[in-house]
Amino acid sequence: MATPNISNTLRRSLLIKVISKAVPSKEDINSVIELTASKVVEALQAQSMTFYLVEGNEIAFKQVYYSPTLWGADKAKEKKFQETAAKLLALRLPLGTGNVGKVIQSGEPIFFRHSDNPEQMASMAKTTGFDVKSMLTVPLKSTITLGAIQVLNKEEAAGTGGEFTDADLTLLKEVSEYSSALIHRMVDPKFQPNADDTAKFVSKLTEHPLVTAPEQIEIDDKLIEVVGDAVIRREGIFPHKRLSPSSVAVLMTNPLDYAKRESFTQTTEMSIEEVSVVSATLFETLLKKFFKDTKAAGSAGPGEIDMNAVTEVIQNAYSADGDAKELSAKDLESEDSAPIVQLANRIIEDAYISGASDIHIEPQEKDLCVRYRIDGLCQEKLRLPKQVTGSLIARLKIMCNLDISERRLPQDGRIVFKNYTKKNMDLDLRVATGPMKDGEKVVMRILDKQKSTLPLPALGFSDENLARYRDCIRQPYGMILHCGPTGSGKSMTLYAALAEVNTPDVNIQTAEDPIEYTLPGLNQMQMNRTIGLTFARALRCYLRMDPDIILVGEIRDEETAGIAVEAALTGHLLVSTLHTNDAPSTVARIGEMGVECFNISASLVCVCAQRLLRRVCKSCKMPYEPKDRELDIMEKALGSKIGQIFKANPQGCPTCNGTGYKGRVGIHELMVNSEELTEGINKEAEVAVLKRIAMKNGMKTLHQDSMLKVKMGLTTVEEALSNVPPDLIL
Repeated sequence: MATPNISNTLRRSLLIKVISKAVPSKEDINSVIELTASKVVEALQAQSMTFYLVEGNEIAFKQVYYSPTLWGADKAKEKKFQETAAKLLALRLPLGTGNVGKVIQSGEPIFFRHSDNPEQMASMAKTTGFDVKSMLTVPLKSTITLGAIQVLNKEEAAGTGGEFTDADLTLLKEVSEYSSALIHRMVDPKFQPNADDTAKFVSKLTEHPLVTAPEQIEIDDKLIEVVGDAVIRREGIFPHKRLSPSSVAVLMTNPLDYAKRESFTQTTEMSIEEVSVVSATLFETLLKKFFKDTKAAGSAGPGEIDMNAVTEVIQNAYSADGDAKELSAKDLESEDSAPIVQLANRIIEDAYISGASDIHIEPQEKDLCVRYRIDGLCQEKLRLPKQVTGSLIARLKIMCNLDISERRLPQDGRIVFKNYTKKNMDLDLRVATGPMKDGEKVVMRILDKQKSTLPLPALGFSDENLARYRDCIRQPYGMILHCGPTGSGKSMTLYAALAEVNTPDVNIQTAEDPIEYTLPGLNQMQMNRTIGLTFARALRCYLRMDPDIILVGEIRDEETAGIAVEAALTGHLLVSTLHTNDAPSTVARIGEMGVECFNISASLVCVCAQRLLRRVCKSCKMPYEPKDRELDIMEKALGSKIGQIFKANPQGCPTCNGTGYKGRVGIHELMVNSEELTEGINKEAEVAVLKRIAMKNGMKTLHQDSMLKVKMGLTTVEEALSNVPPDLIL
């Protein structure tokens, strides 16, 4: 016997499932029924509720609910009600049978009270097994009658003597009305409910106010301009009113999508205090009103390219036999004339909206593959005809001022995208091209200049590591290094650290290639190797500009390493990055660059190795108890008993786009210098020896920290082990 009083968490997941699916399955009918039944019982305080659907020439029982007040502490009575519910759910009635049949045939509700019709109530009591004091039955009507909802008796606690009121009838008719369209969509996928009906359903189920016209709300044009259409489209959240300097009122089609709400808050640094529901149509209308050149919000959701638009672009660029039309250099340079220009822009815009960090344009033997890296994994998004390759890559080269005639050598460049789009997207792309077997490959790293840095506590540091790291960044001088592969979050951590110590009395100067984030109060310099502006030259310049803290984007060569150590030894705090596998091996890497070991030990404050692991989706993660090898690995790493952990749902959910993972979390290996470690560095000890010394002094390895994140329910064992293998010295 299913209980319709479902939890808010389950209600949220059911609602997301129902309104997010482009093509619903018949199984989704149960989700709508559960949501509707929950609302009926909650709003009417019904003692019994039955949900009927028409199936062919029969009426099927789809949901049967009995309140625990019907049996109290009597276990035998409870079992009897459970058996009755099970029998009813297996039962089919011919159309036209009983009160339910009359309601379905006539399309009109029936309302009986004991005081008005005691004989009818007595007859129903024989069938139900309990005294019936009141009965409401309303039809489920869309363009056709789909079924009915019947409720019996109001709970005694409601104070109406068990009888429903006229207000209850009005409310039940309303619930039936806004549920019917969605149920019709589930039964018949060809039927498309009105967007307003869906919005009404969401509003009623979530108890958020419904906005049906722009005139109903106050709209702050300046606020919308500050947030920008890119963020509004990506998150599906329209901020319309500022409630305080750091909070806003917003419009959403699905107010229970907390992943989007959290992402909006992190991006804009404004908390969402009030949420109203709007239809997808009204959301699109508002976007068109305020961003005239903006792509419609519903035409391609996050993670999807508008395939109709792409097809149109390709058809415009190529003749019927597949041959490329003549595209002159002038065509490629004009944003409005060449279809290939539109295609290049659409790919970049879609990748940004999808939350991708990189775009891969890869020529294959028979076609052109476009992939995005999202949450650390490459995902194929598009396959284009082979003929597109030359024109598309030439267009991208023109956007970053590269030589389009040179196809045999790798080239590097940068795209300032706001120069090529009318949309409010302030992002740069770091571009690398290289000759492959089937043509030139292009990889573009997206640098979102609108994205703000996260605070240190949001980066995944354990409490112990966070306290130690905060002590390190407040040292007056020395060298702090972050190591890890490309895309492991080194830059974000450095910027978050600088944001904590960035005060008016501190002079912070940075040398970067490229400048990934713009922070107020920092003096940032962009490197330019073509004119000889390198990290080493920038460092020499900074040592004469009275700095307190210097950030060097990366220590790549002997000259930069030498000047960096010199700066750290002469009263400056220097922070930088290095490409090594773990923290202890960083010492050996700097030594290979020609820095004396005694200078390394004297200048080093700490080394932080890091990686980014995919977060297991909060909405669909599955709990389980680890066993055998998994349990052994975790207990060995953490030295404590392991309870329940989580694994990714193989089917996923709409929140995570069916992947089972959403977002990423950092893991860290923080090696802080100590007297014993200094002695080991000076003796040129091996990496394994330095690692043991650091662990003795409190360092948790990357593997140990990854297992801690698994234990905390943030990621999975599979994800942790695929990024960091178990430690050999544990």
